[in-house]
Amino acid sequence: MTYNLEFVKISNEHEFAGVGFAGNIFIILNALTHIGDDDFMYVDMGKNECACSEKNTTLYDTKNCWEYYFNQTRLIPGENNTTLNSLLPANIGYEDRNIFMYPENFTILKNKFYRNFQLKDHVKEIIDNFYNDKIKDKKTLGVQVRLTDMKHYHNVSPVESYLNKVKEILHINKEIDQIFLSTDDSTVIPIFEKEISVPIVYYTDMFRANNDTPHLHPYDRFKSDRDLHRYKIGLECLQEILTLSKCDYLFKADVSSISIVGVILSENIKQVYKL
Repeated sequence: MTYNLEFVKISNEHEFAGVGFAGNIFIILNALTHIGDDDFMYVDMGKNECACSEKNTTLYDTKNCWEYYFNQTRLIPGENNTTLNSLLPANIGYEDRNIFMYPENFTILKNKFYRNFQLKDHVKEIIDNFYNDKIKDKKTLGVQVRLTDMKHYHNVSPVESYLNKVKEILHINKEIDQIFLSTDDSTVIPIFEKEISVPIVYYTDMFRANNDTPHLHPYDRFKSDRDLHRYKIGLECLQEILTLSKCDYLFKADVSSISIVGVILSENIKQVYKL
């Protein structure tokens, strides 16, 4: 059977259907737990505007923004497809942070995800090129530091807490050659480069908050004059998730779907750390 997962607004107060792109991937992963192993899922992020939708624009021959990044099974007109929506009950306990310390617990779900969805060639090329150039054959600790609106509204841990934990991890694991740093706040990067003894690698051309535009409101990051901005923030989100998944170790953010999805889709992670 093929299921159609339609993204809808959480409430009328929300600007678009679903949540941010990493959160939407988590919603898809959760939805996959509601269907059988032999079933297929089609993700509809085209009927309603989503975080990465480029309104009134067709990219890669589609207006369904999930298909900007992934190939998927097509719905066959006339077949009895079952429609679900993005408000499905949670089978994965997002609030239970301890379950995301063990990537091996999600191997079946990861395989189910990639059975249904395959990265488009242009996305895979970007991620593979970065991995081959910056990470391959180097013991790498992936670190995600999530601040901006989460720090403003939810009092998540400050950068100093991350630094102290990274130094502790490096002391325990002296074989670590470098850190891959994923962050929504560009001011974190020079702090890490100054305070941490091993090299810091990161994507240099990403849209991040800075002192002039701190992105304190959850919707701030979705507003920019950058060409195809909404498409690009989805692409950048995937770059960081899948690069984290390829690291040898992961120090996950205090609270973030990017870290959680990185754990679920882990390729190489041998140990997960948290604050």
